[in-house]
Amino acid sequence: MEKPKTSKELQSEIGKLEAKVTGLESAVVELKLNTGSLQKNESNLLSLLRSMEGLVFVIGLDGSFARYYQDPNREDLFLPPKKFLGKSVREVFPAELANVFQKAINTVETYGQTQTFDIFMPIKNREYWFNVRISLYKPASGEFLGYICEMCNITERKQREEALGESEARYRAVMQQSTLCIFLADIDTRVIVDANQAMQRLLGYTREELSGLSLYDFLEKEKEDIYRKILQVLKERSYYIGERRFRRKDGSAVEVEMSVNLIGYRGKEVMCVVARDISPRRLAERQLIHTATHDPLTNLVNRLLLYDRLAQELARARRHNKKIAVINIDLDRFKRVNDTLGHSVGDQLLKAVSARLKSLLRESDTLARMGGDEFMLVLPDIKREEDVIRVAESILLAVRRPFDLESFKIPITASVGIAFYPAEGKDSEALMKAADLAMYEAKSQGGNVYCRYSSELKINSLISQS
Repeated sequence: MEKPKTSKELQSEIGKLEAKVTGLESAVVELKLNTGSLQKNESNLLSLLRSMEGLVFVIGLDGSFARYYQDPNREDLFLPPKKFLGKSVREVFPAELANVFQKAINTVETYGQTQTFDIFMPIKNREYWFNVRISLYKPASGEFLGYICEMCNITERKQREEALGESEARYRAVMQQSTLCIFLADIDTRVIVDANQAMQRLLGYTREELSGLSLYDFLEKEKEDIYRKILQVLKERSYYIGERRFRRKDGSAVEVEMSVNLIGYRGKEVMCVVARDISPRRLAERQLIHTATHDPLTNLVNRLLLYDRLAQELARARRHNKKIAVINIDLDRFKRVNDTLGHSVGDQLLKAVSARLKSLLRESDTLARMGGDEFMLVLPDIKREEDVIRVAESILLAVRRPFDLESFKIPITASVGIAFYPAEGKDSEALMKAADLAMYEAKSQGGNVYCRYSSELKINSLISQS
């Protein structure tokens, strides 16, 4: 007969039973919590997957679609699960697409590397582009259970890219075929990102050589000024038009009319520089101006430009209290050369005389042919009248040396008249008239001399005219 348990033993057993019950209750609570957490995680996962714009699949190890998620509210993409679930890739997609999928799956399985590619697929009589991403499916346990396949709808992006590509193709066709010189530069760095063939020919660089250079690398001068102009364009979203000189690769300069504005290019804003070679036009303009202001035979300044130069020098002389000398030079007995040797020799003699006279001048002096065998010389910034007298003597000496022309040794002399500002005249007309009177006085003395204007010459001139 079993011995009855003591009160102490009974209490101990009761305590053990209570502990087991408490443990079971805790286990039940934990199980409930874990189940709720799993359900919650599952719900969150489904919610996350369904919030994606595209399609998400779980592909099992047997190659069939085990799970399939998509947003049921996306009517344009919604497909019934029966189209996928339990079917293989080759049963769902056309043969060409299925091969692409299967190749990617094989690569993921072999190397464990996620594969990404774009596909084109018709759905409900519409055509869509998808970006596909296939990766290994390993839950928290780490066990390999298959593959996750994400398909994101990129149709709109593709359409934008195609439109951009077409737009860029049109732009490139226009840019490359344009006779205008065009290059595009980054707004921040001013570095060239593209240049058309016309610009390459203008500057003498290849397209590759232009890449990495900036607008400032071609400017011959006034870089600071154009830098400010471009800053103004960027700040005010405006444009600039002006004339500049570009330096070519070979070092030569070219005059251009250029404009700078902002345009869109490959999804961002860039600086567009358009240039037009105006060197031929500028050359023609300079030739026209030269023809209008220079003697065609001797290439000396003509009467028109001499008046302008003398007016400028007189204005400077008034401001700075300076002296000016005007010298009138006329060849003695030049008509005899024309009559005996012909006008061709006479023209050569005039050119030879011009060359000798020019060799005597300072850079600031102006020598003009007034017509026939008459020349006029303007000497600014005269410090001493004696210096002008020495110039007059040098002129007489230079002309006096015989000229060898067409096997002829031609002797010639000159008569020289001198007048000073402000003593002999305060304006161009008075000063030139004074030099003219002095020159005629030299001629009356037989030529080959110089004569300075004096008040007596004016009186004698008035007497002779009365």
